[in-house]
Amino acid sequence: MTPPIRARILWIYGTILFLFLGASAAVTPLYPLYHAQWHASLPMLQAAFAVYALTLLLALLCLGSLSDYLGRRPVIWLAIAVETVAMLQFAVAANIGDVICGRALQGLATGIATSALSAGLQDAHRERGGLISGMVPMGSMAALALGSAILVRFAPDPLNFVFWLLTVGMVMSAGVVFAIPETVSRIPGALASLRPRIHVPLAARGAMRRIAPANIAVWALAGLLLSLGPAIARIASHDGGGVLLGGAVVAVVMAPALVAMVVHLAGPGTLLLRRGAVAVLAGLPLVLIGLHIVSLTVFLVGAAIAGAGLGLTVQGALRTIVPLAESHERAGLAASYFVMSYLAFSAPAFLAGFAVRACGLRATTDAYVALLLILTALTLRGLGRDGTIDACPSPAR
Repeated sequence: MTPPIRARILWIYGTILFLFLGASAAVTPLYPLYHAQWHASLPMLQAAFAVYALTLLLALLCLGSLSDYLGRRPVIWLAIAVETVAMLQFAVAANIGDVICGRALQGLATGIATSALSAGLQDAHRERGGLISGMVPMGSMAALALGSAILVRFAPDPLNFVFWLLTVGMVMSAGVVFAIPETVSRIPGALASLRPRIHVPLAARGAMRRIAPANIAVWALAGLLLSLGPAIARIASHDGGGVLLGGAVVAVVMAPALVAMVVHLAGPGTLLLRRGAVAVLAGLPLVLIGLHIVSLTVFLVGAAIAGAGLGLTVQGALRTIVPLAESHERAGLAASYFVMSYLAFSAPAFLAGFAVRACGLRATTDAYVALLLILTALTLRGLGRDGTIDACPSPAR
């Protein structure tokens, strides 16, 4: 591929990934409205969060390697078609059941798209593609969660307007995929690849094991803040927070994550993982302090510092494993990484939703954060003993 074609692929696939992952966070600011207008209970709202994660994981397990066999573009078009149906489902939703159905379709589409788009980005440029795959989730979730909250506050038809816009964006995305060439050739074995499995190339397995503890810790943190974060922030706020609070919490976590990744474009993966763990250990106690002294400012500052730790850890993890796969292994490796990440993102937060009913939101948050602090501290200790986690040199700027 010539440099202009590589650049075009990076821009187009990066933008489509931005839309997919941002759309997943656009629902978060609407949960309080679903509760107020439809009397949706917390378990039902948690079900909407959980069904998205479940179908996403199933898609990654069964369809994550499909683009290695059929090519990137056909799989991306399939994902766009399913996502468009999901956005239309949200746009015409009349109750929380419709939202849960839309979230199931959205998880399926996002799981299909994530591995194919990440692999396509790495086909175009191994290092830059990996950086984009890591940075886009942070920026897209921050931008579209906050944008959705602003539309809820100021636009007409607050429950549906954002999804009509995203539907238009998806239709346009399907068209621009025609502007770029296929990046891998078709090979036999597509049907066999549909068997649920975790496929990590042999060369990447050691590195994947070593980055797992830190990666699990920060994605579990993201799951807490994106599912229960708005409700927790309301406890930390004297006035209960306004309609923009849900989007603000997501933005406060994800924007520093993106900034941290941009600032650390170079550097060994071990260093980034270590700095990420330190940031999480510094930020999470402030989250708890803000919750208990009822200070929204302290809560948001702690969430921002922990968000920076999220970005650094993801950057370090991807920098370690991305260059270790060949072209027809990249979608499988990307799917395996995202299975681990989204399982950590969803399962603890889903269990926390049930714990809230038994123990209350404050006590559940205390226990959840304490466990994350212990896991992060153990991760930092392990990184201090092992200086061999890096499997490849840091990418050039």
